[in-house]
Amino acid sequence: MSTTTLDDLGLDGVFSCADTGERLPGVLALGGSDGGLPMYFARLLAAERCACLALAYHGTPKTQPNLVEVPLERLERALRWLRDHPRVAARDGRVGIVGASKGAELALVLATTFPDLVGPVVAYTPSSVVWLGIDFAAGPGAPPRSTWSRAGKPLAFVPIPPGPTPPQSVRAMGMTPMHARGLDAVAADDAAMIPIERATGPVLLVSGGDDQMWPASRMSRMLVERAQRFGRAQLVQHLDFPEAGHALFAVDPEQDLKQPIPFDLGGSEAAQARAH
Repeated sequence: MSTTTLDDLGLDGVFSCADTGERLPGVLALGGSDGGLPMYFARLLAAERCACLALAYHGTPKTQPNLVEVPLERLERALRWLRDHPRVAARDGRVGIVGASKGAELALVLATTFPDLVGPVVAYTPSSVVWLGIDFAAGPGAPPRSTWSRAGKPLAFVPIPPGPTPPQSVRAMGMTPMHARGLDAVAADDAAMIPIERATGPVLLVSGGDDQMWPASRMSRMLVERAQRFGRAQLVQHLDFPEAGHALFAVDPEQDLKQPIPFDLGGSEAAQARAH
C-alpha cells in the first residue's frame, strides 16, 4: 500500500491505494467523534483494492478543535479532490464513502447533500438525524449548536432534551437513553431528519443491537422506513447484529491508542469481531 499526505492547507487527509498501476474505486473514509484520521479504514480498503482518502474533519490543527458546525464545503472539496485523482476510477462522476458513528451521520448527510458526487455509502452505527454538536470546551449553560453547517448556516439538528443522567454501568456511562429521548420528539418530516431518498445509493447501514452510545438500530430502521415511504426501498440495506455494540467497525491493532473512552459502547469483543 502506498500513502500520500495531502499537501493542501484546507484539507487534512492521507490518500492510500494498492501498489498497482490500474485506476481503482475511490472511497472517502470518515471516523467518529474521536477525531483525527481514520487510518484503520485506509488499511482495510487498500486490501480490498480501493483508493481511499482518510479524512479528518475535526480534532486536528488543520481542521477545528470541536465537532460544532463543521462546514460541509470542506467535505465537498475533499470529494472533488478524490474524484479527480488520477488513480481513482469514479463511476458516473461519483465516489463512495465509508463512515463510522458521527462519520456515518456525516456520510449520509453528504450523500443527500451532494448526490452528484457521492455514490455508494457504508454507514457503520449510523444516525437518521443530524444531532447537536460536541464541544467539551463550552460551559454547561452554552446553547446547543448543530454539528454541521452549509453556506455559513447551521443544519437543523436534534438536541438532547433535559432529563436524568444515565446511570453508570460496570464499564462506563451509556448515552443511548439520552439520544432515545431526543428521537422521541422527532416527527417523520422533521427538518433534522436525513432525507435518505435523495441519495444515489446504494446505502448499507450496519448497526449493533447492544449499542450503548446511541440507538443505531432504531435509527437505521427509521432510514429504511423513510426510503420505503418515498418509494426507494431498494436504495437501503440494513444489517443488524443484536449482540454487537457501537464499535463494530474495523478493529485495527496498528491504530494508535488514544485516551480511554469514558462511555459504554456496548457489545463484546467477540460480538464485534463476528459482526465485522
